[in-house]
Amino acid sequence: MSMYDLEAFLRSIYPFGLLSKKEMSGVIASVNIAYYKKETLLLSPSLNAEFLYVVIKGEVGEYQEEELVKVYGKSSSFDADALIYGKSESHFKVLEELICYELKKEDFLALLDSNAAFKAYYIQGLANKIQSAKQKEYTTELSGFMMARVHDSYLHEPTVVETECAIMNALRQMEAKKSSCIVVRSAQGYGIVTDSVIRRHVLFEGYDKEASIGPIALFPMITIEADDYLFNALLMFTKHSIKRLVVTKNGEIVGILEQLDLLSYFANHSYLVAVQIRKATTFEELKQASLGVTSIVKKLHAKGTKVDYIAKLISEIHEKIYEKLYHMIVPEALAQKACLIVMGSEGRKEQMLKTDQDNALIIAEKEDAEAFVPYMQRFNEILIDFGFPKCEGNIMVSNPYWRKSLGEYEKEIVRWLDAPNMEDVMNMAIFVDSIAVAGDRRLLAHVKRKLYEGVEGQSPLLANFAKPAVAFETPIGMFAHLIAEDNRIDVKKGGIFPIVHGIRSLALEYKIEATDTVTRIKKLAKEEVFDANFASTLIEALDTFLSLRLKERLERGDDAPSDNLIRIEKLNQLELELLKDSFKIVNTFKKFLTHHFKLSLVS
Repeated sequence: MSMYDLEAFLRSIYPFGLLSKKEMSGVIASVNIAYYKKETLLLSPSLNAEFLYVVIKGEVGEYQEEELVKVYGKSSSFDADALIYGKSESHFKVLEELICYELKKEDFLALLDSNAAFKAYYIQGLANKIQSAKQKEYTTELSGFMMARVHDSYLHEPTVVETECAIMNALRQMEAKKSSCIVVRSAQGYGIVTDSVIRRHVLFEGYDKEASIGPIALFPMITIEADDYLFNALLMFTKHSIKRLVVTKNGEIVGILEQLDLLSYFANHSYLVAVQIRKATTFEELKQASLGVTSIVKKLHAKGTKVDYIAKLISEIHEKIYEKLYHMIVPEALAQKACLIVMGSEGRKEQMLKTDQDNALIIAEKEDAEAFVPYMQRFNEILIDFGFPKCEGNIMVSNPYWRKSLGEYEKEIVRWLDAPNMEDVMNMAIFVDSIAVAGDRRLLAHVKRKLYEGVEGQSPLLANFAKPAVAFETPIGMFAHLIAEDNRIDVKKGGIFPIVHGIRSLALEYKIEATDTVTRIKKLAKEEVFDANFASTLIEALDTFLSLRLKERLERGDDAPSDNLIRIEKLNQLELELLKDSFKIVNTFKKFLTHHFKLSLVS
């Protein structure tokens, strides 16, 4: 193997790809090729570690108390822990004739000292190893944006006045500082006055320009912390359809972040799509705006954006589409007498591409439910035209089961909780993830309170609710081999669903109102249901599954079926290792759920 081929081989093995050119040259100069016969013992608790082994050909087995726990094949490396900590808890034996590279202990430890990222991969826990490995995917231009904080962007000097300040005086200060808005300080906090506010009150309504500015200020002001991420600022611009954010630090105003300045950092047109949605006056205009969403997903994914960020941004855009369409279809007299909700992955803010619709309608008491029928049928038809497929399970507002009054939903919850069958369990699971997107949002809040009250102290019911999380086999064997059918793995059954439904079950038990899985995990950790390290591990595993599924779907194209199958022959070595580690985490979580809910006692 030439030096060029050797470098290419090593860089394909994570984390050697993190090494600088100089560091890699040092590795190439010092590494040796070795050959070992079958049954050779390379390392054990009584046999000191001298090398980091990188397998070229053959297999090595790792044994703990005579039990084979892992097999290392081509492009695998072992055993860094023995080199770092000076001892091995395992036996490493050659299973098939081995050809490998050997990197001396002193050379390996020198790399740890010279390269912080390389070191971090080996000395941190599994969750951090996965996260560290993923950094390989986040070294593009956008990754700088993803790590950038609000204070890294250009902030305009704020014009801050007291509530008694005359409007003209405030305008003079605004002009002197070239500000785009005026921040008004009062006893109730901070408010904001923009050009449009002044035009409306002074020019059109004849408000005295020498009068106090306080009465025309808008409260409360939408703010963001200077140390927050720029991406979260983008989410807020999109969610609230605003042009500027007031930036604070420890409660004090430090500047104004303009939407245009943010877009100079981040030109993916997501804000423009939100504007198109807001300005749409016809179904066709709204459809054209919705068609831009897939393009945003592709651009973000190509630039290495984490799926959690993509999902949150796309969810905000989708919610705006649903809300706009609802008000375009439903007469205003009816619109506020019901609550439109989305459920499932859309409710959890984990949907990036347009998959099956999961929506429902809660109608206020004493309202004529039949009056909503034609509008809801039209709603689903137009969404299908926009590219949101019809739900195969008919979980849509056109279905009377998911379009009924507040009282009928309350009765349905009682029925769900009274000896539920599997269909009831899944309907309840779908509903637990619901969020309101239009209409009277108090209706959903009321129904959810009834649900939380109904499950309190109901251990057998919660156990039955949680049981599906452990129903599917995890597609990984006892020797860390992936178990595939026709070289494909269903990551939803094997990984996504166990985490999502298991966390959903715990969130229901602890009355956690958040619907997205990552926030639920963090809140459960705060409740000390499990520790922070395990929470991080679960989040990273879920991110791996969602990332690989999104990559697969984008590679197949828009016309391919929207399934959850991953072609493992398309994965590189790093992705395969991440997938294996993530499935191990799933198995650990399943054991936790079995113990927590006493699932072994559930028939």
